[in-house]
Amino acid sequence: MSSTATPPEVVADFPEHASVTRQCVRYALHLAAVYVIVHTTTLWLAGRVHDTVLPLIQQRSPADSSFQFAFSHLLFFSVFPALIVGFAYAQWYPHRVALLVWIVPLVILAYQFLTFPTAVFENHFAAAFHEYFGGGFVIGEFHNYRELFTLAASPDMRRGMQQLDFTAPVYAGIGYSVGTWLGMRYDIPNLTAAWRKSKPSLPRSD
Repeated sequence: MSSTATPPEVVADFPEHASVTRQCVRYALHLAAVYVIVHTTTLWLAGRVHDTVLPLIQQRSPADSSFQFAFSHLLFFSVFPALIVGFAYAQWYPHRVALLVWIVPLVILAYQFLTFPTAVFENHFAAAFHEYFGGGFVIGEFHNYRELFTLAASPDMRRGMQQLDFTAPVYAGIGYSVGTWLGMRYDIPNLTAAWRKSKPSLPRSD
């Protein structure tokens, strides 16, 4: 009797196990997309706006350097591209796990925030907040690699890179999740129809 009772139990558990594995894989892919967006798009988009859009608006060369401009507007340049990508992909495959993609970056940022090293009598919260959320960057422009390496050693450049590595993924994760939520619920006439026509022939699932 024991040999006949075992197979049904295994068969009954397998679909649930496969579903959990599938959701974990989906979550990992969406999470990877968030980090790819941050490290390939954020600084690039900020640089394009700094070099092309600002001179047209201000009718002069920007006073801030490209890095100073990017780090000072990190929230926008992290959220905006992630929101667009999240919305576009949700038009194809509305994976609900993507709504939670901000959790892992937030946990990592919280750990960095709590373990940020400070002096004995220094206000830990104020120092950590300035490190990961503060503005007021003063970073010069560079024209060659030697100047770039010099900038890389400056405190504000290091702080900006810390925010790019740990704070920007939280911003992008939130933007990606919001974009996914909007893509699952709203359509843009004509654009949505054209986008869905190019969807790969895979089953639409939650």
